[in-house]
Amino acid sequence: MQQALHVKNYLNPKFITIKPDQYITDVIFVFNKQKIFAAPVLDDLGNLVGVLSGSDCIRASIEGNFDLNSHLTVADIMSREVKTVDSNYSILFIAKEFMNTPYRFFPVMEDNRVVGVIYRGDILRAISDAALK
Repeated sequence: MQQALHVKNYLNPKFITIKPDQYITDVIFVFNKQKIFAAPVLDDLGNLVGVLSGSDCIRASIEGNFDLNSHLTVADIMSREVKTVDSNYSILFIAKEFMNTPYRFFPVMEDNRVVGVIYRGDILRAISDAALK
């Protein structure tokens, strides 16, 4: 695969974000409606403060931390340590990161701001594009 393939060419600039004070039940509805399994959590200034995944929600449910009447918020269960990638990283580097982590996506950063997300499927798209060239 060519090293010239970069994250910035394959990231998704339109992505769902959630806020730390949103109720988990509302976020689960959004996840189901948008057919996504995770989303970056941004504060009111647009800073990345975490990631919430469907796995986080399932874990909280199994552990008995919430039900449909719960007031549990995103901040209560989100992952605060977030693996991010730079938009200038090579697709090959990101492919290796995906192979070594359980993550389905990475927030993509430029100048300490989230500018998009890149999913595992985007790596396949890049590989396909490279094969066609």
